[in-house]
Amino acid sequence: MPLKQALFSFIFVSLSSYPVIAQTQNVQFNQVINLNGDMQLNSLQFPDGSKIETFSQTQRQILVNQNPNPLTANHVVGSTGQPFVQLSQNSMTISTNNASDLVGAQIEMAIPQATLDQNGVSADNTFVAMLAPDRQSWMVLESQKSVNTTDSTVRMIKMNSIDGEFMAIGRKTVETSNVLSPFGQQQSVNITGSGIQEVEFTDGFRMSLKASMPMTVSTDVVNGVSSGMITNGVMPVNNYRYLVRSNLAGVIPNLNNMMAVVQLPLNAVRVMDMAMRMGAGGNGTVTLSVQQRAVLQNPGGANGVQPQKRQKASSTSKKSTRAAASKTSSGAAQATGASDASATSEAASDATGAASASGAESASGASATGSAASAESASASPSTGASASANSSASNQPQSGNTGGASNQPSNTNPQSPAATQLLLSPTFTPINARAALDTTGGQSRIAVPVTQVDGEFILTMGMGTQRATAEGQLGASTSSSGLTISMAELQSLVERQKNGGVMPTWSMMQQLMNEAQGQGARPANEPAPAGAAAEPARPAVKPRSIRLNKARGVPFVV
Repeated sequence: MPLKQALFSFIFVSLSSYPVIAQTQNVQFNQVINLNGDMQLNSLQFPDGSKIETFSQTQRQILVNQNPNPLTANHVVGSTGQPFVQLSQNSMTISTNNASDLVGAQIEMAIPQATLDQNGVSADNTFVAMLAPDRQSWMVLESQKSVNTTDSTVRMIKMNSIDGEFMAIGRKTVETSNVLSPFGQQQSVNITGSGIQEVEFTDGFRMSLKASMPMTVSTDVVNGVSSGMITNGVMPVNNYRYLVRSNLAGVIPNLNNMMAVVQLPLNAVRVMDMAMRMGAGGNGTVTLSVQQRAVLQNPGGANGVQPQKRQKASSTSKKSTRAAASKTSSGAAQATGASDASATSEAASDATGAASASGAESASGASATGSAASAESASASPSTGASASANSSASNQPQSGNTGGASNQPSNTNPQSPAATQLLLSPTFTPINARAALDTTGGQSRIAVPVTQVDGEFILTMGMGTQRATAEGQLGASTSSSGLTISMAELQSLVERQKNGGVMPTWSMMQQLMNEAQGQGARPANEPAPAGAAAEPARPAVKPRSIRLNKARGVPFVV
């Protein structure tokens, strides 16, 4: 009996030393739920098929509700491609009592196959999106996404806090993961004009767009950046320009209330080489900025005066014609008398002939006035847009041989918008007067800056920065309206990150550990030895050996 009791006691102690897998609790919405704080798994199952699982370091409480009218799914940031659609009927709102120490929390939502088929979405293109803090867009975290096709669920994983609003959304694209748009003016991207849309191109050039009306956007790369395009003593980082066009062409800025953020990819290795050639030291800084050549709003210098004069002259001619016809008619009537109907008929016919002749003269005069105005506009245009202005004036001029009636008016069948085929840009680049930011998400570094219009050309420039010490006595990156200032130490870390592809270099850490274990770890000259490490004993000096020539064989040997 004592042996059995001892055996049972051993089994009980052994089982109690290991955590027991928590069972899933079936809970309801709008119910206060306790979260265990002993690092045991909390699994909460809700009536709509959604689930919350998390470990917690402290005792917490959670309250989950549903929102039947969430923000529409076309407001998405963090992922490219379009369009996005809502997959869950309601969004889920989660509130806790400041539970910021959760471990391995994940939010799971059901995605039935019938719902995917109805919306034309594949399981790989489903996400659990989180509402942004400003409640204006849904955030997609592709690095924290997990899809299980066996039980038809999608999860947001690896979370330490779950307070917020969540919803299952899907992307109706054939591609999965990164959806990139090709360069080329024929490869346009549709912007719905509602919500935020993000577009990324093949080299990482990215735009986040929010427009008030539908539009199309295309981007191309143009070779070469001449020295005459850049001012302020800076240098272009790359020898090409990003040319962005929309169907609105930026000619009427008030037509589309647009807000956008452009992100230009940063080649840290190239920037480091340029900084070294410019003489930047180890404690120096460089300033990176995004510059734009905007669309000229009035390249020809027209002020709208000439067309008004032409209309005024035409109306004056019509008034004089009518007055002449009236005088002629009344004079004829007085001469012949009211009873003479034939005379009156002849006078009316004479007045009609005079009116038609006068109308022809006024029409020819208006045609000449329009030609002169077009010539003045073409001569007043700058050299950068002279050819386009001349072509536009030539296409708008009437035919000189037509002098009769309405046939001499300019035809509307010819293209009237040369901006749709070629943008007239400012001759020089101008720094964008907005606060820039460094984006290192996704394994690629970008310089991001907000703009109000995307039409035009964009380049990334670099200049030498000023050394500014922080409170810790070290140089740090800072942002201003003129660009982003980066220290050489931070630039070096960006270079290493780019070489590693944004992956943690665990292999180098393993090699360093192996070298230190074998006593072969090479430390920099200015790095002190680890605390407590024994000093290496001094080795005796080695006597230098001399080389003599063996006269018998003519072969040198060491002595």
